[in-house]
Amino acid sequence: MRLLIEFEKTERVRHLGLLDMQRTMQRALRRSHLPVSYSKGFNPHMNMSFASALSSGIPGDSEILDVAMAEPVTEAEALSALQAALPAALPVIRVRLVDDRFKKMGALLEAASYRFTIHDAEAGAALKAAIPAFLAQREIMALRKSKSAERMVDIRPMIFELAGETDNGLPVLQATVSFTEPATLKPTLLLEALSGFAGIPVPSVFIRRTGLFGRCNGQLCPLFDMP
Repeated sequence: MRLLIEFEKTERVRHLGLLDMQRTMQRALRRSHLPVSYSKGFNPHMNMSFASALSSGIPGDSEILDVAMAEPVTEAEALSALQAALPAALPVIRVRLVDDRFKKMGALLEAASYRFTIHDAEAGAALKAAIPAFLAQREIMALRKSKSAERMVDIRPMIFELAGETDNGLPVLQATVSFTEPATLKPTLLLEALSGFAGIPVPSVFIRRTGLFGRCNGQLCPLFDMP
């Protein structure tokens, strides 16, 4: 049995990196007294993994932790225990029990959605105005950097949705992008490419990850709800 935990990484703890998040969740799981499964060997550790590591500085509305259970537990018991064990800055939204044969969340991940709040109204207007022509391009070449290399890649197939709006007087961009192992589009690279196309410097923005998605019957659907 595995326990899927959907939680929010709020702005208050947005600067926690992956290792800090792992330690925080491990401490919370120990405090919860849930029957978490541990690995075998000299240095046993909790059998848990995040659906996707979230970059430091970016909060997330719908993050997912996948935890193996050593003994049966009900969803109601797990939810109550976790809500009591986790801090208010990492609220649990819901939990779900799945069979051990259910695919890992990371393996089902296909896309992620982001919200960009732009602090410069003029820059935001320029970016929103550039979106139709930006998306109309047959290819969008951008420099993707990794730990081992830099190379130009066509990111157009990785952009599933990109739109602009206004919220409380501030320009906002909403984007859904590919998040598979061979074709992951980082939100910062998308912003750089759009800014370059609009002919402006990359503006100051606040980025928030708003969702993680798998694919159901050819359509994107919330990762947590994957059948």
